[in-house]
Amino acid sequence: MTDFLQLVLLGLLEGGLYALVAASIVLVYKSTHVVSLAHGQLMGFGALAFWFVLVKLHMPLLVAAVLALGFTAMMGWAIERCAMRPLIGQPLFAAFLITFAVFLMMDGIFQLILRGESASFAAFLPEGQIVLAGAPAPVTQLVSFGICLLLFLGLALLFQYTKIGLGMRATAEDHQLAQSVGISVRSIFSAIWVLSAMVAAVAGVALANVMDIYYPLPYLGIKGLTVALVGGLDSVPGALLAGLLLGILENVSAGYLDPLVGGGVKEVAAYVLLLFILLIKPYGLLGLVRIERI
Repeated sequence: MTDFLQLVLLGLLEGGLYALVAASIVLVYKSTHVVSLAHGQLMGFGALAFWFVLVKLHMPLLVAAVLALGFTAMMGWAIERCAMRPLIGQPLFAAFLITFAVFLMMDGIFQLILRGESASFAAFLPEGQIVLAGAPAPVTQLVSFGICLLLFLGLALLFQYTKIGLGMRATAEDHQLAQSVGISVRSIFSAIWVLSAMVAAVAGVALANVMDIYYPLPYLGIKGLTVALVGGLDSVPGALLAGLLLGILENVSAGYLDPLVGGGVKEVAAYVLLLFILLIKPYGLLGLVRIERI
């Protein structure tokens, strides 16, 4: 029983990080209806910027965090301004392909910077373990999970109570209707790309603290997209729920099935879950079901 609880606990902690990656993708989709692949690279470059300022420039932790967030926010703004804005009014599939092209271009730069090596930073969060319900949990991952929950709470409050959040919700419903009440849709698009890039950067730093910075890191954006699809592409709470479910599924299935099949279960669990959910709920667990009447 203790082993099961430990697997569930570790799954929850990992799932919170997956949920953050998914949240950055959901934020863009909610307002623009564009499914972004570029956020995997924003996540990787956010972690890389944090590492460079903290390790190479020997700056304080808070300064490194602010500069990394600022750098990634500028990247998000540049992608929206240079790559996405010219495609306003064009087919959404073209915009999706542009995000894929951006991913590939940035991936080449990312690999060029790393030169086949990995980068890691010294522990900047509290270390050690805490026993919860009889199962040990790393303090570092608990802190990361707490930050994840705070970010989701902040996003919920942003959408519910702030002017820009209400503008994002209106834009997500109907671009022309939002413009008719004085909302600048282009400004909302820029703001959402900046905000989602910063969320991706936080996820990248949290993941890099667990797995270091090396070439597969940006490809976790694909897993973030999987989580977003499972939870619902237009649902921030769905991203959190799906991330936690996936984390538990991966760890429990790997813990019990890997000894039987020789490993590899964790790598396919996400896609099995995606297939199952899309078969029974095509819009995701908490996605908005759109009914078009003729």
